Amino acid sequence: MLQHLNSRKSMKHLWAVTSLGAVMVGLATNSQIAFAQTTLPNQTLNPFVTFQTSGRERLPSVGDWYTTANSASTDRVHRFLISITPSDLAAAGGSITVTILDGEVNGEFDEFNSNNFAASRVLTCTPADNCDPSRFTLINSSGAVLNQLDYNLGVTPDPPNQAEILGTITAPGVYQVVSEAGAFPITGNATPALNDDDNGFRIQVSGVTNLLIGQFQGTLQQNTPGDVPNDLRLYALVGPGTGSLFFRNFDIDSQFFGGQSIQYISPPGGLGTISEAQLSTQGLWNNGGTLNTGGQVISGLNPIVDAGYWEVRINAFASDNQTLFEANTGPDTSPNTGPNRLPLFDAPPQRAGNFLITTDTTLETPVGQPVCHPFRVTNNFFTTDIINLTATGTNQNYTTQFFRDAAGTTPLTDTDGDGQVDTGILAANGGFVDLFFCVTPGQGALLSDGSVVVDTTTITGTSFMDREVRAQAGTGAPAPQSIVKTTSPPRGGGGATGTANFRLVKRITNVIRNGSVLPGVNFGAFVDDPGTTDDNAAGWSQTTLAGILALPLTNPVQSGDEVTYTVYFLADGSAPVLDASICDPIPGGMTFVLNSLELGLANNPVTSVGDFFTPLAPLPENNSCPIQTNPNGATVTNLGTVANTSGSNFGFIRFRVRVN
Repeated sequence: MLQHLNSRKSMKHLWAVTSLGAVMVGLATNSQIAFAQTTLPNQTLNPFVTFQTSGRERLPSVGDWYTTANSASTDRVHRFLISITPSDLAAAGGSITVTILDGEVNGEFDEFNSNNFAASRVLTCTPADNCDPSRFTLINSSGAVLNQLDYNLGVTPDPPNQAEILGTITAPGVYQVVSEAGAFPITGNATPALNDDDNGFRIQVSGVTNLLIGQFQGTLQQNTPGDVPNDLRLYALVGPGTGSLFFRNFDIDSQFFGGQSIQYISPPGGLGTISEAQLSTQGLWNNGGTLNTGGQVISGLNPIVDAGYWEVRINAFASDNQTLFEANTGPDTSPNTGPNRLPLFDAPPQRAGNFLITTDTTLETPVGQPVCHPFRVTNNFFTTDIINLTATGTNQNYTTQFFRDAAGTTPLTDTDGDGQVDTGILAANGGFVDLFFCVTPGQGALLSDGSVVVDTTTITGTSFMDREVRAQAGTGAPAPQSIVKTTSPPRGGGGATGTANFRLVKRITNVIRNGSVLPGVNFGAFVDDPGTTDDNAAGWSQTTLAGILALPLTNPVQSGDEVTYTVYFLADGSAPVLDASICDPIPGGMTFVLNSLELGLANNPVTSVGDFFTPLAPLPENNSCPIQTNPNGATVTNLGTVANTSGSNFGFIRFRVRVN
């Protein structure tokens, strides 16, 4: 069962965390695709191109090095990446649907039974046809499986050319579509006749046009009318700070067409056009490589000017040719693992970048004394990036500056030469930096009657990669994101200063089954919750937010399991949190394990604390529990005053429950 965490914060520093509940996700089939959509392959530019996945009994000479026989690949599936930004979700009304077209190994894009191409023989698979099973999986940014589609596994064969929804995306991030073909990787059946087909398909994403859908590792086949060679263009996004590239092509059948050639073209002002030194032949990589090695290194990239999209121009590409291409930052000395691989797109990218900047804050500080607002910038994109920052709307009675530290000693600088301070280069796939916006009120911010002039400054971030790619494509300015920092002196000019802020983050930190820790789950990892920014606050750097949001769909809790819940807290405002109390209702279907409630405050020893109220027992006055009838029991932990000073402003409570 898929389980999600929710938190509730009540007034007067009484804080509540609701328990985990179940959410069912419904998937429809054969639904109508929205008009705004993006398809891989691009049906306007490449109507005769199909992406394919081969079974493990196929010979690698068909052009599929990743999954076929004798491959040294350690990741024997095909992967496609879909970048969903906050603005994409807004444009689509908050929901984006991923659909697989012709996912079965029996449609018009398929080659089955080793040598029968299905363009003239679309069929409904029967046992005599030995059509391979196929599987598609949608994976989110945290690596969690959202849904799977399986074909040709049931008693009733799947009809060809279906359009089925793989999943619906409601949070920004970079998602994966994984494609597998053959009975062995799906069911463990090693029968050769069920592991030797080529499965062709298309991926369609509704709601937004010009999304970035790229092939990370996989193959494509071109079948132009009359088997006439045709030009093909692929595109790789290269992030800032890249010093060299490693391009590879596998089995493009160059021996059949002497005029075939490949060129690599940098962004304007970069290295320019580089011709391929040697094309691949049947079953081999280019440039003298064997089945598992080979490729062309392009070195000497300018870390800024050569960032953007590179074009891979394949001239006179052979028809009826299944092949694959790779782009890597590098040189990649271990291409079989692809640690530096870049996705390839079959249409010129219109935009790039996928980042998150968090969060709004409100702080108080006396006149003349700076206060530093923390914020985090996270690069969710599949290349490196730089996020440029600007501050607007600052009141004339305040002075402001960006810093890398809360003490205000290391100012931000302009690293990409565009005249704006920035984050510097952020690593791909989740690289982040914690920064500070320091604000100092002047004398004019405090009026003679004790009232104050409030400063409201908007911090806007834009992606370097988005700017560069949009400039290449001619699609306008980069898409911004913004947060608001509000600052003022204390009202009345004296007394306690600052505003309290209390963050709560809840995780599953252990499951004991039959006396042992549940295998296959890493309870010590940090898992980011895309539905909140509370777990991204800079103050969490003092501790480790270990635990998971949900158990895998394939391994739900069972009767008798003992589940450990941990609620982390952080006081990161400009004033202490007074009279703090945390209530956590026991989930339905579970029983509290007596004497298991514990408190860990900062780095002090863990102690037994708090109170457990049995089901339906009256709760104390002014409690923070969200359900006052207390139907399943609840834990209540009174923390008193939680300091806001670094080193003592964090901690956790935890307890165990037993599944009924």
